[in-house]
Amino acid sequence: MRNLSLLSERINKTHDVMQGPGFQPMGNPVSNDTFLIFSPCRQRRGLMNLLVWFLVACLVSSNTLAAGDPKPGTVLVRKLNLRSGPGRHNPPIATLTKGAKVLVLSYEGEWVRVLYKDQTGFIINRERYLHIDEPEEMIDPPSSGHQRNLRESPTKMVTTTNAEKAVIAELEEIQKALGRARKKVARLSTELKAIESRIRESEGQFRETEQRVERNEQYVASRMAALYKLSWIGKFHVLASADSMFDFFANKRALEQILAHDERVLDRLYADKTRMKAILVKLSAEQNEKQAATADLSNRIDTMNREQARREKLLVEIRSKKSLQLAAMASLQMSTKALDQTVASFSVQSKPPEAGLSPVAEKPFAALKGLLMMPVKGKVVSLFGHYQDSKLKVTHFQSGIDIKADRGEPIRAVYSGKTLFSSWFKGFGNMIIIDHGNHYYSVYAHLEEQFKTKGDPVEAGEVIATVGDSGSLTGAGLHFEIRHHGKPMNPLAWIKKS
Repeated sequence: MRNLSLLSERINKTHDVMQGPGFQPMGNPVSNDTFLIFSPCRQRRGLMNLLVWFLVACLVSSNTLAAGDPKPGTVLVRKLNLRSGPGRHNPPIATLTKGAKVLVLSYEGEWVRVLYKDQTGFIINRERYLHIDEPEEMIDPPSSGHQRNLRESPTKMVTTTNAEKAVIAELEEIQKALGRARKKVARLSTELKAIESRIRESEGQFRETEQRVERNEQYVASRMAALYKLSWIGKFHVLASADSMFDFFANKRALEQILAHDERVLDRLYADKTRMKAILVKLSAEQNEKQAATADLSNRIDTMNREQARREKLLVEIRSKKSLQLAAMASLQMSTKALDQTVASFSVQSKPPEAGLSPVAEKPFAALKGLLMMPVKGKVVSLFGHYQDSKLKVTHFQSGIDIKADRGEPIRAVYSGKTLFSSWFKGFGNMIIIDHGNHYYSVYAHLEEQFKTKGDPVEAGEVIATVGDSGSLTGAGLHFEIRHHGKPMNPLAWIKKS
């Protein structure tokens, strides 16, 4: 829609309206009708002798638009049919692709009448299909993203060679490998602690069983001596020593109970000895598992240290060469375009967070502007908005803020909501995106550990991750953004002043 302008002209005589030069007339405008007029070219006859290449296929009268003047819109789905009229029975006249720009002319029920290039038609009116580009209460850069609008002073964009691109691609792979190694080390450390805990538990069980076996062996030894003596005397002599029949039967019952108890003690002794053997086997297996886990952990730590050293070496090289720094920024620009598209798709697909997550969740996110707490303890080192890099002589746009903090520092959600994304994102490292409802999102990047996965509910102030340097060129810290309908807003305007 290049060179498009909206012109209102009063008609003082009858003119035919045609789809193009040589087409059949579509209708006759009347006085006070208005038109959308495009880039001109030579045309002998036309509206008030204007140079017109194409005249809009349908008249746009002053009361046609339900929402006021024509508004630009963006297609959000991969393919969207532009039909000749409202209704699926009308044939498609074009197929719009994701990101296509249209001009919304009017609303007709569940259909929207739009202008696309040199065609007018109808598309179905669904939020997930078409986004109306309304002005926002935010800085709206020409292309939003994390450190973008990269242009070399004073005039031209910096181009990067294949060699420079290869260096940046290598850095990305090293970052990912380092992230995998750190996660593996953390997992193995946790597993090793669990093994050591099981070993301590097994050793405790063994000691307890061993003490019980020792006590029972002493008792059994004394009982065996007594039974041996009884076998010499004989049971009849013991019973016959009773003074009466009552004493006889009492002695008989007592002797039977003693012998039954002795039998139970012997059974427990045999069971405890069997259990001790099983515990020893288990302990041996756990000790072997511990040795293997320790060796694996040591190897992973070595791998992590090697990847860390490679990363630091490459970062030194990048920081020392302007061309590589610009290549890194160009790569980041591409990554942030991908982030823009990702968040925009969430804006179409997301539903409001489930009710009942917390009492504060009932309050709209928009009402909390200036009241949110910082997501992490640290120092803000990069501000939102445009700034000039005096060293590289390029202009950046920072779509969020960077907070310098110690590695491992807990990161808290600024508000309750639902986790939409929790994974690696090129250029941003480990990243979490939380949906707070009404198309408001918070973004947390360069994370070390992530405690939330996609779909998890989040409470305000809940620890969702720890500070890291994944995907970062400047060390440990948090990159934090707030977005509305996918567009970045100044986070400091939302953070409580303190």
